[in-house]
Parts: sequence; C-alpha cells; structure tokens
Amino acid sequence: MEAGRLVILCGAGLSMAPPSSLPSAWSVAASCYDRYVMSIDPACPPELRGDLEALAEIFARDDTLGSVFIEALVPWESFVRPPNAGHAAVADFLITRMAAGAVSANYDNLIERRAQDYGFDLAASLDGDEATVRARKHAPLLKFHGCSVRERRATVWTASQLTEDGVVAARIAKTKTWMAANLREKDLLVVGFWSDWSYLNAVLAEAMTGVAPLSVTLVDLAGEDVLQAKAPELWTLANSGNVRFAHVRRSGAEVLDELRRAFSQGYLRKVLHAGRAALERETGAACEPTWLDPPDLGSEDLYGLRRDAEGVPATAAATLRNPGHSEVLGYAHLLLRRAGAVQTSIGYDLAGRRVRVVNGSGTLLQTTQDRFRETPFDVADVVVCAGAIDVGLPVNLVREGRPGDIIRPGASAAWLDLPAARQELGV
Repeated sequence: MEAGRLVILCGAGLSMAPPSSLPSAWSVAASCYDRYVMSIDPACPPELRGDLEALAEIFARDDTLGSVFIEALVPWESFVRPPNAGHAAVADFLITRMAAGAVSANYDNLIERRAQDYGFDLAASLDGDEATVRARKHAPLLKFHGCSVRERRATVWTASQLTEDGVVAARIAKTKTWMAANLREKDLLVVGFWSDWSYLNAVLAEAMTGVAPLSVTLVDLAGEDVLQAKAPELWTLANSGNVRFAHVRRSGAEVLDELRRAFSQGYLRKVLHAGRAALERETGAACEPTWLDPPDLGSEDLYGLRRDAEGVPATAAATLRNPGHSEVLGYAHLLLRRAGAVQTSIGYDLAGRRVRVVNGSGTLLQTTQDRFRETPFDVADVVVCAGAIDVGLPVNLVREGRPGDIIRPGASAAWLDLPAARQELGV
C-alpha cells in the first residue's frame, strides 16, 4: 500500500458478509428460476434452478435477455442492502489512493454508497476508458461485470454476451486493455472473487495474461481444492513460480477491515511522531514510547480521528494517504498524553473533561469552527484547534444559533487555539 502497488479484486464473497448479506449466484439463480416457472414457463427443466448462466442463455437466444430476464426476473431488490466493513475499507482505500484501484465483479453499488456516506462522490467505471478518466479524482473502481444502477441491461449474465452483445463485448475489450496496463507488477488482494461462473473466471484469466503480479493474496473461506476446480487458470497464475502467493481462509470483509485499521493506525502514528521533536525540545527529555502508540479503536472511530487530523468535518471524506504538515497537531496530542489524558473514540478524557483535537493548521480558529458548524460537537467540552490562530473574530453569526434554539442550537464545546487550550487545560 505504501508503495502504491495494491490492487483489490473483489467479488460476491465481499458482499455476502453481514450486514449486506447479498445472495450468492446460486440463490439468484433459484429466485430467477422460481419467478420464471411461476409467471412464464411451468415446464422449465428443474436442473436450471441452480444454473444461472444456462437459464440466462434461454433468454439470450430469444433476444429477451434485457427486456424479460434482466428487467423482470432478476431480484434487484436483493442487492439493496447496507454496506459492510469491507465495502467501507475499499471505499476508503480508493478515496485516499492507498489502493491503486479495485476491480469488481459485483453488480451492487455498496462501495459507492459507503463513499457517499463519507461525503465523497466516488463513481464506478464500466470499462477501462472510464477508469482512466475517473483516475483524476480517485483510484478507479472498475466493475467489468456491470452495475445495478448504471446500464442495467448491459450487465453480464451469460457467456454469449461476451461475443454477441456489441455493448458488452466493447466494454470487456476496453477492460482487458486497462487491466493489462494497470495490474502489471502489482500486489493483488483477491477478496471473494473466485466466481461460480466459469466464463467470468476465463475473462479474468485472459485479461491477466502477461500481467505478472508481484504477489497474490487470496482471501476466501473455501479450500484450495474447491478454488482450483472453479478457476484452474487463475489458480495457475497465482501459484506461478515468480509470484508470492498466500491463501487466507477468513471473511473478506473482516480482513479488509483489519487492513483498514492498520492503515488508520499508521496514519495517526505519523501524526504523533511529527510532534515528538517539539515536545522533546520543550521538556529536554525523551518522549515516552507509549505516547507515540496510535489508539486501539475500531475502524470507524479511527476514521473519525483521521478526519480530525486532516481538519475536515463529518460531512466530508478523509482524502489523504499521509498527514500533511502536522507538527503542531502531533505536539498537541503529545501534550495531552503527557498530562495523563486517556484516549477515547473522539479524542481524550482529561480529568473528566472531554477533549477533541482538530487540525487547524494555516487557518483562523473561527474559520475552522465555522467549517465544523454542522458537526455535532456536543460530545466534547473542549476542541483544541491545533495550528489555528485566534484573532478574535466572531464565527458565522447567522449559523451560530442561540441557547435553547431547537432549530440551530449553539455549539456546546469551547473552541480554543493551542496556547489558550494549554492554559485552559493545564497542559
């Protein structure tokens, strides 16, 4: 990740984890079959109930794949579920460019939805050309299998579409070109991707010919014999002599969340180390090693602390892969830790007072406070705006509110620059 080489390949296994709990390919096939038998053809062979591709091919031959199968039989409502921790991790990695990109075989838009929850406009790409354009704003999310909310009739359900559907064939061709250029000599994290659909495995294997990844980490609960039988070409690629291969038999969402926690802790560790020299100059003594340890919190709490360290409110996403100029910010954290403050999910508890630390570097205190106006800071008693300058200007009077105003109550926290906070808190 630090070298910019991580590419995530994710499939159905990612979205099957709770609370998303999206259906497997077999479940989708059964639902389509049951609807088909009930409303169209009661004599449909029962062996098709577990074979989604064969069932879809019936409609492809009749030129009704889009109008009937995709629009009337596919249970799209089953794809509308809450994102899980794995989706949050992928969204975070793409926004911050900690991942060079992600390739998904999933129709759902749960990664994009989670990014939107964070306040970021992350747009998926349906082919390699779109992915190249999207790379200007964030690391691309390439959904070569199609998307439930974009061009639904062009989603891929059967092998014949790859050659006979002009739109799908052109999209796949552009995707192969992009993958050949962007997956070469990367470290691939494969999460729940080994598909039940052999034609998708074949497409991926063909696209990755000559890619020569440096490593492949496969996260899948299935055993090696099952994975090898499903996708022999991909298994051969992953186990090539020049590729470091690891098979992790755990939930993909759990592994991604763990990786995200490590990234966030690394980010916050860099913030703390940035203030070390200033503290040691002031005290004339070495900084206690434990003061430099990042918080041991859940991924969402760590994400909130990264937002504060970046100086962005809860209505905007954290976008930095590394902290910017953060000497004063790290120094403020270390002052609180030296004073015995106890880490909490929002900052610190210091002698019963709830303290939050926000990066205000290069801004006026009032400007930063106004930017955070829509963020509920009633969870803190004091907000230390590290690096900001207090020149005595009022914050936005229109948005300030009044005590007792149920429409827009005033902020309960005291906003202080670092010198005033040191005096107020005795640090």
